[in-house]
Amino acid sequence: MINGTFILFALALGYAVAVGLLMLATFGITKAAPAFVVKDHLLKARYRFLQELVWLICVAVGSYASAWVAVLTTHPWLVAVALISVLLVMLWSNTWEMAQRGLGHQVAMSLTTVIGVSIGFGIHLR
Repeated sequence: MINGTFILFALALGYAVAVGLLMLATFGITKAAPAFVVKDHLLKARYRFLQELVWLICVAVGSYASAWVAVLTTHPWLVAVALISVLLVMLWSNTWEMAQRGLGHQVAMSLTTVIGVSIGFGIHLR
């Protein structure tokens, strides 16, 4: 029971930190340089590449926070795999953003998710 509670808290914390940081970065970039972000109501390619880099950093920080709680469980790498799964499901279920990014950038964001979680957990669990 306690193990399951720690797993759920670790997942919620990692997700909240990663998505919260991405939202802050997105709003900040959009406010500071709107012409860099969109043209004719479509995301520019340069911004999409920047978004992938920002997502990598946000996921690494979020998964590092998740790993702080995951070490209290019996299987911390199971939490990492679950966090990857949760982030990927949310990433692929948002059809509007997927249409804005395009398939190539969506796949890149997916790979970035796996790499970011591996970095965050790897740094904390090494």
